[in-house]
Amino acid sequence: MKKVLLFAALCIAGVQGAFAQQTDSLTVHPGFKSEWGRIYLAGGVATSSSLKLNDKLTAQGLPEVSNTVFEISIGTTRINGCMLADLEWNTDYFADQKTTGERVHTVATGIKYRPQYIFFKRKGMFAAAGFDISFMYNKVDIYTRGNTIDLNSLDPATHSGHISLYNKNCYLGPSASFGVLQHKENALRLATGYEWNIARASWHSEYASVTNTVKEGGQGRFYAKVIWNF
Repeated sequence: MKKVLLFAALCIAGVQGAFAQQTDSLTVHPGFKSEWGRIYLAGGVATSSSLKLNDKLTAQGLPEVSNTVFEISIGTTRINGCMLADLEWNTDYFADQKTTGERVHTVATGIKYRPQYIFFKRKGMFAAAGFDISFMYNKVDIYTRGNTIDLNSLDPATHSGHISLYNKNCYLGPSASFGVLQHKENALRLATGYEWNIARASWHSEYASVTNTVKEGGQGRFYAKVIWNF
């Protein structure tokens, strides 16, 4: 993990150096030129290869974690000459998977840095390509449905039916953007990318030790989202 963090730091430093050297400008709104702080909201979908945890769930007759999710983001953008960069926070919404007796609830959240080179620009339009580096925290809760909690009996030893797992992953891969209305206050952009899980992170629990765990690594992840600057 230390090597991953060092690689990320070197990539970010290189991109920041490129920002300082670029002078050719894109026609953009006055509030959207050379400083961080132009906020955006984004929404879209993300789909990934199946988690290795799903093999464990399937083998025991439990519902799997969904591979396709709705993703919302909030971030900030900088454009300077031919360079563009986004720094964003993402949250993925997983529809709960259920059987008559069990329920699997999943949440994923994290940060993404997306530096890109603008290779086409005309007035308020541009196309750019680069790469993403993302850090994601994934949490999976497995419940037995129909449980009852008695507030007059809160001894944890008397309750069961809930397993909570988490892991932390790092993703790296290429990305591209196509922007329109960049000369307007409310600019729009389509961002898409494909990234690979390079962390090989095991599943852990905050409440118990985990045996026979599996490492998630190598899964591909595709996303597409619409970004609205305001």
